[in-house]
Amino acid sequence: MPEDRQIGRRPAIDALERRVDGAVHQWLIGPRRIGKTSVAKAVLARLRTKNVVALDVDLSKLGISTPEGLAGEIARQAQAARAGAQQGRRLLRLATRQASRAGTLGNALKDLGFDDEGEALAAVSSVLAAADDGTPGLASVLEALALHARATGRRVAILLDEVDLLARLKGIEGEISRWAREPDSPIVFVFAGSEEASVRALREPGRPLAAVGQEFHLADIATEDWLHGLRQRFQEANVTIVDAELFSIVEASDGHPRRTMLIATYVHEAAGAQPDRTATEVLVTLAISDAKADHAWT
Repeated sequence: MPEDRQIGRRPAIDALERRVDGAVHQWLIGPRRIGKTSVAKAVLARLRTKNVVALDVDLSKLGISTPEGLAGEIARQAQAARAGAQQGRRLLRLATRQASRAGTLGNALKDLGFDDEGEALAAVSSVLAAADDGTPGLASVLEALALHARATGRRVAILLDEVDLLARLKGIEGEISRWAREPDSPIVFVFAGSEEASVRALREPGRPLAAVGQEFHLADIATEDWLHGLRQRFQEANVTIVDAELFSIVEASDGHPRRTMLIATYVHEAAGAQPDRTATEVLVTLAISDAKADHAWT
């Protein structure tokens, strides 16, 4: 959900942006449908306006069931974000010649003999293009992104959503940990997950990501923010509703974002069918009952 459509989340977006801007890896852990992904994506959108290469990787995608699939997804998004953009035919030819060696980018500027920024970016482009089909692998893709960041001054931020699924990708925890632990790493990770036990297992002592980053707590949305935000939404929809009924909606949902908006949707539909487009007490009570019976409530 775009930032301007999120109710009561601006303080959380501001705080998370400051942390990521400060190059501190973050963990967003909590129940489903409380807004973790929406907040994280809003931060990525802000970062893109600052020329950050901000990537949004959902590990639940069907194509990310192997380490190669993850490398390919990151590479494709990085290319779309213009990481390693080509700068002329000469550099394109250089990238082609160096493609077979570009998987060893740990010290690319030195090992490959690159002596300027443009040549480094050509190597980055070469690696990202090759990774579309799963090669040369995640290690080289992350190395390429780090090289890009250092050559251009554009930091890289990667959101790994449904991060509990990371455990199924052999060796990937260690590879991400290597970059996350590197001093002054130009890559910042945001880990988000709803399977709390599984996500916290990634941080148990002895696991590669155990001591990486800090947890970001997504605070509950204040009742005052809900009332203000819902009042605006119903006004936009030309539905009349008094504060007492708005409070009934928030009270019934206990302020849970998904449930609150589910009730509001039922109220909007019912009120919209009335000649005066008014959400009465009876109508709101029925909408709450219908929302609780909806499979999306759980």
